[in-house]
Amino acid sequence: MRDEYEEFRRRGAEVICIAPHDLAESKRLVDELKLPFPVLADENRAVFLTYDVQSRLLSLGQRPAVYVVDRSGVIRWAHRGTQQWDIPSNRAILTVLDDLVAERSGQRSR
Repeated sequence: MRDEYEEFRRRGAEVICIAPHDLAESKRLVDELKLPFPVLADENRAVFLTYDVQSRLLSLGQRPAVYVVDRSGVIRWAHRGTQQWDIPSNRAILTVLDDLVAERSGQRSR
């Protein structure tokens, strides 16, 4: 998402990362990876547990998740990975955003 961040912004979206780390580690990730979007620390994993995004014995690490949330706070699309590498492509997420914009403007998408 870092490399296509401006594509997300052009669609009126904001990328927010929630990391299962303390504040210092989250800041280190931002600095090391040069992330242009906010990274929020979830040290006690409260958000991860609320949205069932957690490490599982057979998932070989932290399971990733991507949510598209509209301005009203409604989850419009979700992907919860089953393995740490199970992450949707940026193109797939951008298509979801395009479809939501078309829906909002009353146009039919593909």
